[in-house]
Parts: sequence; C-alpha cells; structure tokens
Amino acid sequence: MLVNELNTKESSGLLSAVDRMREILYNEKITLPEIIVVGDQSVGKSSVLEAISGIQLCRAQNICTRCPSELRMKSTANIEYTIIHNSKRSEDEAETLNDMNEISNAVTRLTKEIADEGTNVSSTPIYLTVYKRHIPYDLTLIDLPRITRNPLPGQPKDIHAQILNLINKYIEPVTAVVLHVIPASVNFATSESMKLAKDFDPQCLRQLIGAPKIDKDDNIAEKLLDRGPGAMELKLDCIAVVNRNQDEINENITLKEMKKCETEFFLKHPEAFQYLPDEFKGIDQLVKKLAIIQQDRIRSTLPRVIEELRKKIEKKRFNLKIFRFL
Repeated sequence: MLVNELNTKESSGLLSAVDRMREILYNEKITLPEIIVVGDQSVGKSSVLEAISGIQLCRAQNICTRCPSELRMKSTANIEYTIIHNSKRSEDEAETLNDMNEISNAVTRLTKEIADEGTNVSSTPIYLTVYKRHIPYDLTLIDLPRITRNPLPGQPKDIHAQILNLINKYIEPVTAVVLHVIPASVNFATSESMKLAKDFDPQCLRQLIGAPKIDKDDNIAEKLLDRGPGAMELKLDCIAVVNRNQDEINENITLKEMKKCETEFFLKHPEAFQYLPDEFKGIDQLVKKLAIIQQDRIRSTLPRVIEELRKKIEKKRFNLKIFRFL
C-alpha cells in the first residue's frame, strides 16, 4: 500500500527533487505536482497550517500572507532548524533559524522585502523548509493569500481580483491538488474558493476540504460524508479538525496541547461523531491524507513532467544551433 511507502528514502528523495524543480523552474511554464492551500478571510487557515506543521506561523490583523509561501516539512532525528529564503535571494543568502519561534518574524521580514511595507500582494514565493523531529511524513504545502474582498488602507481597489488571479494560476494545472479550508457551518459548494476550483475541475477530483470550527454545525458529520445541506461530493473527502481559537492562542495553549483537546472533543461528542469513520476526524488524519495524495500525485505525474522538460531542452538546444549559424 502507498501509505507504507510514505517514510521511505525514495519517497523523501522524490519530494525533495520536486521541491527543488519547483524552485528552479519558477519562471518556466512547467507545472509540477503540488498541494495548494486556499481559504477565505477568518476561516482558520493559519490555525490549520499551524496544526499540520507544528510551528507558529505569521499572524496579523491585516493580510499576513501576502505572497505564496511554500512550506516544506522534513523529518530529522537531530537538531531542529529552519531554512528560509525567497526567489529574489540566492541560495547562499538563505537564512537559517535555530529557534522555531523566530519563523513568524522571518516570514514577515521576507514578505516586506518582496511586497513592500504596505498590504500589497506579490506572486513571488517564499520558501520555508522546516526540519523537525516527530514529523510523521515529509510534506510540502503552498499557502496562498486569503481571499480579500474589501481593500485595506493602501491596497489597490482591485485587490480581490488580484488575489483571485493568483489563486487561479496555482489551482488551474491538472497536477495541482487543492486543500480548501472551509468552516463547518459554511455551505461547502458555495464557498468562493470552491467555486473558483470548479471552473478548472468541474467534477472536483482534485479538491479536498479541511473543516475547522466543527462545534458551529451540529450536522457536520453528515456533511463530511457528503450528505445533507451544505455538503458536496469530493473524491478526496472532507476532514474535520479542531484548532486553537483566539482565546486559546492568547492563553498560550500549545499546539501539542491542542492535539489532546481535539482528541477529547471527538470523545466528548459521541452523539455527533460515533458513526463517522476515524479517517474523517482530526489533524493527524488530514496530514496522513495529504501525504498519501502527495506521493500519489508525484508518482503519477512526474514522468510526464520529465518528458515535457526533455522536449523543452531539446527545443532550446535546436534553437541554439540555429543561432550559431546566423
């Protein structure tokens, strides 16, 4: 089974190769297998990503994620550290952080370097590679700016259109899988990010949902099983998660403690979740699902990508030969 192959050296090597290719080929029209994370304002996207990665990410009253952020999670048995840079810097200029608490500040600094001091959005990505112990599976996610409808002070009036264009660029390729963060109380099918995705994937074969705020909908178990109002049928499923709310963040509830709270939540609400299979419940199941999807997409699409690269290289070589005879 594929799940048994997730922690092999081959799987880790394939993912690292794809990550490297994505960075090198950023300006080329080559689409690589990737998992994109999208969501509306105030849906809990940052909390979901924190729960997945186990690190504190940037939080701000205004837009904090103002450019694509490629979050690469790598397991290590040794010292934990983070490497962060953007495509405007050379690899030699990448910053190494030994304190995980400094990640948020480093992301903020690079964001300002890319998108200036204000609240503008840029398409230039930040690359954040986190080496941590006890990471169950190596995983790479690309987090995009949240969908913003009303411009903040200093933002262009068409900020909503700018963000939608950026999201469309990432979710259109058939090699992309999209993780939508949609609160449990929201109609899944009519959420803005899902409506965007259906333009490129009408049957929703490449879409999955991470549903936080599950205490706000008594029928969430039915929705997760594609039944009842607000539900939608997805090949890759919907998974319920329990994340830190603002009060818990203010009280310094750790991400590790929050995992225990999530487990307790499902146990304390048997009437809502007793008939829901375990694979639909909790952040650990979401991480496992993403890792399985990631390896499946890499193995199924990478041969085609490599063939496409070979053709482009041959064409460039041919053009160079012609140029030499001119």
